[in-house]
Amino acid sequence: MSNNLEFDARELNVIIRALKRFSQFDHKMQVSTILTLLEIALAERNNEEISVQDIEKRVGLQSGTASRNTYYWGEGHRENTGGHEMINIGFAPNDRRKRTLRLTNKGKAFINDVVKGVTENG
Repeated sequence: MSNNLEFDARELNVIIRALKRFSQFDHKMQVSTILTLLEIALAERNNEEISVQDIEKRVGLQSGTASRNTYYWGEGHRENTGGHEMINIGFAPNDRRKRTLRLTNKGKAFINDVVKGVTENG
C-alpha cells in the first residue's frame, strides 16, 4: 500500500465543488442529509419508488433521522430549518402508513445542475 495520494487534484476539486453546492442550504449539513436527496434522485432516475423506510436502509439512519432529512428537503421540519421544496412527500396508495418521496421540478433542476457540474469538470 502506497503512502502517496494517487489521484489527480482536479478530481478531488470536482467532489469539493459538488459538496459546496449543498452547503448553500446549510454550511453544517451532515452527509446523511446530502445522501437522502441523492438516494431519492437515484431512485427516481431508475424509475423506482422510494420511501422514508428505504432511506433508512440505504443511508443507514434511524427512523426519526430519516424523517427529519426528508422533511428538510421537502416542506420543512419543526426542529430544523429546511423547507427547501426539493421533494414531495406523499402516501403510497396501497399503504397510507408508507410515505413516498419524489423530486419536485426544483429538486430535479438542482440535481441536474450538481451532476452536470461533476460530469463537465470531471
